[in-house]
Parts: sequence; C-alpha cells; structure tokens
Amino acid sequence: MSPRAPDPGSPRPLDRALSLPLLETAYRIAALGLSPEQQSQQLTIALREHTTDADAKTRLKKIVSRIWTNPPEPAAEMIRWAIDHPEHFPDRRPMHTGALLATVPFVGTALAHLGRSFAHDQILTVPGLRRRLVARWGDTSTVREAVGKTVTTLRRLEIVAGGGPTPITRQSALTVTPLAAAWLVHALLLHRQATSIDTRDAAGAPELFWVAPTIPDPSYPHLEQHTEAANRRIWARHRED
Repeated sequence: MSPRAPDPGSPRPLDRALSLPLLETAYRIAALGLSPEQQSQQLTIALREHTTDADAKTRLKKIVSRIWTNPPEPAAEMIRWAIDHPEHFPDRRPMHTGALLATVPFVGTALAHLGRSFAHDQILTVPGLRRRLVARWGDTSTVREAVGKTVTTLRRLEIVAGGGPTPITRQSALTVTPLAAAWLVHALLLHRQATSIDTRDAAGAPELFWVAPTIPDPSYPHLEQHTEAANRRIWARHRED
C-alpha cells in the first residue's frame, strides 16, 4: 500500500536540519515526566545550546516538539513506548529516524523515494529528489528548501551519505532489536496512515531501507499479528490504539 498524498492540514516540511545531539536533547526532556508547560520551558532553555534564542522559541522548537514532546495524537502511544523503553534502542539513530518517519510526513516521503531508488540501483541526487518531492508536495520555496534539510538530517543520522550534486548513497544498515523492529513497523503504518500491512510488505518497505533484516517481536504491545485468507500474515495496529 502506498502512502496517501499529504493533505492540506499536514505539518510543514522539515525546514531545519536536525542532528543526533539535538534530537537526544528533545528525547531527554520528554523522558523527564514534566508537565507540558515545564517541558516547553525546559526545551527552550536546552535548545539555546544548538541555535539562536529566537529559533529555540519558535521553529526549531516546534519541529522537535512534534517528534518527542508533543507528537500527533495517532503517534502518541508509539512515541511514549520509545521514551519508556530506551533499553531497546542501544543505537539511538534508528529510534530517532523511526520517530521522524512516524511524526513528520515529509521525511517519510523522502525515505520512501530514497528506498525505491536504492532498490532499483538508480542514481539520485538532491536535485533529483527535489523534483520528486515537489511533484508530490507542491512547488514552493518551503518544499524546495526542505529537501536539502531532510537529506542533511539523514546524513547526520548516518542513514545516507552524499548530497547536493553528489549522488545520495545508503550507509550500512542499522541493527535493531526485535521489539524495536516491531516499533518501526508501527512507525511505518503511521506514516502511511494505514491500519495494517502484510508482514512481507513491511519487511521490504522502502521507507525502512536503512534497517538491517530483523524479525519483529510480536509481543510489542501496539501491534497485533493476524492470519488472513491463503495464510496471509499481517501486522495490524492494536484495536485500542
């Protein structure tokens, strides 16, 4: 199943390049168990180490808040699980990339295009990726600038290498635990706005090209496995989600 086209109410594309230390800052504050007001105050203070005072209060804060401290309602349980179970993310890069996939639709669309290109051994540069994303998200300066910001973010997370006129290439696949692998299937479903997916389709999803093959653990609490006709196995979001 292909992701749905972005709707007019979707959040803006990624207009700031993020980094692992920056995302870790937001995650750390989300894990403190503070009230929303306290989280907001602490995040503003912490972000000043990464950007200007004005940016710490506005755009950058809005972006990282959406990922870790104030995610969209459909992603809230999935994000909360990652906050409560850091032991399943010894490598934090898959955790942050999965959170981006689930909460920032533009990043998920970019990952899907990159994954398909890698699967077909196609050469893709930032200008080429920009053309594809403009066709899907609209030809605006915000979208055009966001492509480079997204690639820079993925490069900083060591998901891809290259950029600009240099071909974008995939880095070595990241290893995840079986429970984290199930969590990433949940992220995939959220990005696609889907309630279920064939287990084979999930294993080969282009959005997850950066994950080493791992059998997801069915004990992850927010997904269920079912067998449909002709022994088709699916992952489905838990009915209580």
